[in-house]
This record gives sequence, structure tokens and C-alpha cells, in this order.
Amino acid sequence: MTIEEVASFFVERPRQSMEPDGWAIVGLDANFIAAASRHTRSATLLGAPAEVRFSPLRYDWSYGDGVTRQAHGPGATWATLQLSEFSPTSTSHAYGSPGTFTVALTVRYSAEYRYAGGPWQPVPGELSAPANDLVVSVLSAQTVLVDQHCGTNPAGPGC
Repeated sequence: MTIEEVASFFVERPRQSMEPDGWAIVGLDANFIAAASRHTRSATLLGAPAEVRFSPLRYDWSYGDGVTRQAHGPGATWATLQLSEFSPTSTSHAYGSPGTFTVALTVRYSAEYRYAGGPWQPVPGELSAPANDLVVSVLSAQTVLVDQHCGTNPAGPGC
């Protein structure tokens, strides 16, 4: 079986998300997470069951500002990693300037097949599956010292 024949079994489309959701601050890490898992597709071929099993190999991120990254894992939320917000992760990215950027993710899969209940056989090559695009609004932020909470004293120094 060739990688082209395996492609007819339709690999599941991966998904991507980010935190914070849809926005980032210049110079601080935004965290990107892929949802792609090992999965099996089944069909009947010449009257016998045929199965193809897809396994994610790597994750190719393009952050929309000319920076790309290859990761061997899907990433995880800051909470799962027990990290504070805006901490660097294996899939995070810090933008250098404000703007609107489209983040693209392509997941590379390996494939195995079996026919009529036989043993799993590797298929040479890889399959690429694009995830949904994410649009990220990157904003600048400045911190200032204020005399009091600006909600309490909106006319106070620094408010």
C-alpha cells in the first residue's frame, strides 16, 4: 500500500487553539496547542476489512510573522503544564510587533495498515494535514504606577 492510497482513508483534520484566546501582547509568549491524536479509519476492500492507523509525528507551526517552529508534541495549556500565564512553552511564540497575524499549523502523520485482520504494516512516507487557521490580534501594553485604583479615583495621578 502506498501513501497515496492511504490518503484516500481521510486523516482526521487537526485543530489548534491558543491562550489567551485570539490575542497576544508584544514581547510576551502566547501559547499554541494542537489537537491531533492517533486514530484508525476502517473500510471494506475486496470483501474484507481494511484499516489504516494514523499517528501524529510532528507539528509544523507558522506564526504569521515569518517565524516557524517544528515541535514533536502538540503542546499543552499553561494549567496542564503548571505554568503561569505568558510563560514560554515548547509551542509558544512571542510577537515582536503589534498587528493581526494568521497562525497556520500542519500536522505530519505516519500511517500503518492491515488487511483482513493481519498484522499492522508500516506505510513509507508521511501525510500532511492542515489545521484550522487562527487569527491573532497582537497588542502593545504599557504599565504605569498610579496613586490609587483608577476605578475609585479616575482623576488620580497616572489614571
